[in-house]
Amino acid sequence: MDLSTASIMEKNKVSTNGVWLLLCKIQYKEETPVCLVCNNENIVFQGVTYYAYPFDISVIKRSSTELPDVSMTVSNVTGTIQGILEQYDGISGADVTVTAINTNIPDEVLDEEHFKVTGSSSDRQNVTLKLGAGFSLSKRFPCERVLKDFCQKKFKGVECGYNGAEASCDHTLSCCRRLGNNTRFGGAPTVPQGGLYVRN
Repeated sequence: MDLSTASIMEKNKVSTNGVWLLLCKIQYKEETPVCLVCNNENIVFQGVTYYAYPFDISVIKRSSTELPDVSMTVSNVTGTIQGILEQYDGISGADVTVTAINTNIPDEVLDEEHFKVTGSSSDRQNVTLKLGAGFSLSKRFPCERVLKDFCQKKFKGVECGYNGAEASCDHTLSCCRRLGNNTRFGGAPTVPQGGLYVRN
């Protein structure tokens, strides 16, 4: 962590009344975010109220060779979090922000990590959220095929932009040049013949 001078001074104190806390914000689509603090009372941080609720996060490993994969365990004694999971089909894809703060350093983020919910499970005691990176290496990107001499834009569509008298187009670069619209050509003349990626 790159700590500020105030944070380093607070960390090095022999005795202090400041508390190090973990905040968690779970944002599912456009719904109201769930804001929790691992504490025995609610707190307000940067104008947002975080509600005291027991949760635990596994160690976040930083590595240049592996994607982060973290488990977050939240108490399910009241059934509140499980109810949210059931209402929103497991909240898969929700954004999760985990923030470390110190109560003696107002409104300063000491460390912050961002994840996506990739899976969830629950029992009578706990709800477990599997947190991972916001993308998957098993999916092709981009999802469309990139071709050397073929434009996938709809003829006379918004992206094509052609508004002349011609009624059709064969989607090749030569045709686009003939129509004087080659600056909008949707192919990639510099890629090898056959294209680079295929559609899912």
